[in-house]
Amino acid sequence: MTSKFREDFDVEKSAPRDRFTKLLFDLRMPEELAEWPPLHVNKRKCNNARNRTLCCLLIIVLLFLIGNVIFLNVRILSINTVTPFSTSLSANAQQCLSQYTLNAPSSPSSYPCSTCLPTLQTVPSSYLSSNPQNAQQILNAIQFCGLRAIFDTANSQGQASLGWVNDVKFCAWNGVTCDGSGRVANLQLTFPGVPATLPNELGALTGLESLQVIGGDSIPAGALPSSFTNLTILSNLHIEATAITQLPDNLFSSLTSITTLTLIRNPTMGSSLPSSLTQLPLQNLVINSQSLTNPLPTLSSSPALQTSLKLLDLSSTSLTGPIPNTISSISSLTQLLLSNNNLQPPFPTTFQSSLQILNLQNNTALTGTIPNSLCNSTLLTSCELGSTGLSGGCGLCQLS
Repeated sequence: MTSKFREDFDVEKSAPRDRFTKLLFDLRMPEELAEWPPLHVNKRKCNNARNRTLCCLLIIVLLFLIGNVIFLNVRILSINTVTPFSTSLSANAQQCLSQYTLNAPSSPSSYPCSTCLPTLQTVPSSYLSSNPQNAQQILNAIQFCGLRAIFDTANSQGQASLGWVNDVKFCAWNGVTCDGSGRVANLQLTFPGVPATLPNELGALTGLESLQVIGGDSIPAGALPSSFTNLTILSNLHIEATAITQLPDNLFSSLTSITTLTLIRNPTMGSSLPSSLTQLPLQNLVINSQSLTNPLPTLSSSPALQTSLKLLDLSSTSLTGPIPNTISSISSLTQLLLSNNNLQPPFPTTFQSSLQILNLQNNTALTGTIPNSLCNSTLLTSCELGSTGLSGGCGLCQLS
């Protein structure tokens, strides 16, 4: 191709662009600027520079898109690998949730707790944290089933009279109190509204802080359910007039929050206390009207109890043997109630200065002299020593 022909070709090729450029200038620029003569530039150099720029931009865009695709694939793989089911329920759990939400309010007794309770208890915490509304309904269904199991194994007439299972609003049921998040916090079961045995589903009430069971002497019976150790924030346990058998020795290794333990008239519970009891930060220990092998030496030697125990009431428990001198090691003790037992000498030579109430009545075999720590106490407000063999009455501690 000759030089002349190439120049003519270039001029002809660029003519439409020159006309388009002039049109843009005529539209956008002031009239006087539109009259300016066009600049003479090398079109080939401009085209080459523009093409290189476009190529660079295209490469950058492609790299950006490829990077995004790789990042998204890695993120999806990570989510599927680390937290499966974090945003969805299993089919069974979804069905249980739907049935509780839609059907249980009108027919609470027909809700399939036997299958839905274990299903809902295994819903991952990642789902619960990302779905708060459903999480609350799942929590409600779990607690409803835990309480309904008590109803199902109880005297139905006595329990029905308390208004249980007429609806799913369990926080309004008689003897049930919930905390601010809607969890069952306090549960009081009183005869005749008590179950024949404490069901394993009771362990589903993991928010329980206080449990009081006052039975009908022969019921509830049997052992505590294995799930009882799930009640890890339980602080007050009261069991009275039941046929519950001996407490497991390691029970309080799990129930480490217990501060008040009350056991009254439970004749089948045995005469020894769980060894794990001495690990508790107990403030109040009340055991009445059931036989005990004297636990005073063990209790008063426990480092945990020496700093926490305030009330020790072992009245009417057939205690034999002496009150150990280590009783004075319980530095926070304010009430010591050991009446109606078979305590024997020697009598302690000192009592803790924090003591406010002492009752040793009806321990006829107990002999010895009342120590000065009791006679001179400024905090003691009651001292009952009648019907004992003690001598040397003084101050509040009179023997008549």
